[in-house]
Amino acid sequence: MNPRAIVTVEPVIFLYLASTFLNSFALQRLILVKICEDQYDEDDVCTNLSLHPEESLVIQSKASYVLVLCTAVLTILSIPPSVLLGAWSDQAGRKLGMILPSIGASVGGVVFIVVVQVKGMSVYWCVLASALIGIFGNYVAIFLSVFSYIADITNDGNRTMRIGIVQSMVYIGGTVGYLLSGWLLQNYTFTHVFGVYCGCQVVSIVYVVLWLQESNGGTERMHITDERALAASDRILKKSIFLYGSRTWETFSKVRGGQDRLKLYLIFLSVFLIYVCSTGEQSILILYLTYPPQHFSIELFGIYNAIKMFLGGAALIGLFPFMLCCINQMTLAKAGVVLRLVSLVLLAFSTHTWMVFLSAVMNSLSGFTGAVLQSVASGIVERNEQGAMFSCMASIETICVIIGATVFGALYPQTLTSLPGFSFIVMAGFQVILLILIQWIGEITSSNNLLPDNENHNVSN
Repeated sequence: MNPRAIVTVEPVIFLYLASTFLNSFALQRLILVKICEDQYDEDDVCTNLSLHPEESLVIQSKASYVLVLCTAVLTILSIPPSVLLGAWSDQAGRKLGMILPSIGASVGGVVFIVVVQVKGMSVYWCVLASALIGIFGNYVAIFLSVFSYIADITNDGNRTMRIGIVQSMVYIGGTVGYLLSGWLLQNYTFTHVFGVYCGCQVVSIVYVVLWLQESNGGTERMHITDERALAASDRILKKSIFLYGSRTWETFSKVRGGQDRLKLYLIFLSVFLIYVCSTGEQSILILYLTYPPQHFSIELFGIYNAIKMFLGGAALIGLFPFMLCCINQMTLAKAGVVLRLVSLVLLAFSTHTWMVFLSAVMNSLSGFTGAVLQSVASGIVERNEQGAMFSCMASIETICVIIGATVFGALYPQTLTSLPGFSFIVMAGFQVILLILIQWIGEITSSNNLLPDNENHNVSN
């Protein structure tokens, strides 16, 4: 068997996510250092912040503002190019969507290195670097391109398993990124960290160009000859950009037979709930675990995150393909939601370290839900709509970064003195809604399977 057909986009998403987690932690530390250098030009303050509580409060407050600004710029700017890229890749291929984010990340990484090397350089150059990464699509473009590629090269029989394996690279990449960031920052400098970040992007670009074959979806893609023929004209180019954006919307709103449009909307809503809870958890978890009674150290928090990521990836690679052979995929999706609910409740009421780590074990199968939903959504749309559909899904996930961090970031301090884990109870409540939605999706799928084939695939305009 051709090895280039076995190992495809997995290294792409692994390299990008590992470097992203690496960069995320290093960027937080860099912003703190730059603000301290700007506010207090005294080495003893910046090297011993724990001994200067008043100065530390000022630095933390400003750093929080800059980090929110970086996240907002990165998130908002990554949506428009990804919306256009999704529909465009349905016609022109998926590889460019995997290369552009790495180019943007490399440029952003170089800016970070310059900020490190130039002592008097403003911390707001980090915001500019985040903007450059976002303009090139960031992980939104990577996700839509990678999963569209998998949808192109798979069929209904093996698509769910392959998507699960690709999604496991997110967890494994996160594990490597968390562990590598701590080790590099402890033993080396920021320059080395951002150098590794840029190196991962270069390796990814080389891999896509030299190893990855273009997906076979091109034979069934729609081709618009008039736009291609007039691509040199600026006026037509602007029209084409609008056209690709409108195609993404058409894929979202298109009337489909057999209640498929309703099923697609339910999947999008389910993805929204999954990622709002996920980003909300990430935004408050370090605050919650370092607060009494857990009293986690930063080192223990890093170990917890690495273990949690590793277990999620191992479950998708080791258990998920095996369980698909003997259990219905919608049942696996519901099992992932139930265990996620249990892990959140356990986390909310944890009073000992072992309870927190047990919640990570219970959470390890939660990745099954996303893999199944992505596979089902891919089976609903046509091959020439895969990029546009995953573009919609990735855009929803990106919007959830802002919503989840804002909602739970505001809710957490309001209940801190009465019930610190209340935010996780709210997230558990969302899992109940998610379970109902997945049950509904399963019922629609079952009813569609009972329809005649010509009625199942009929699309009304």
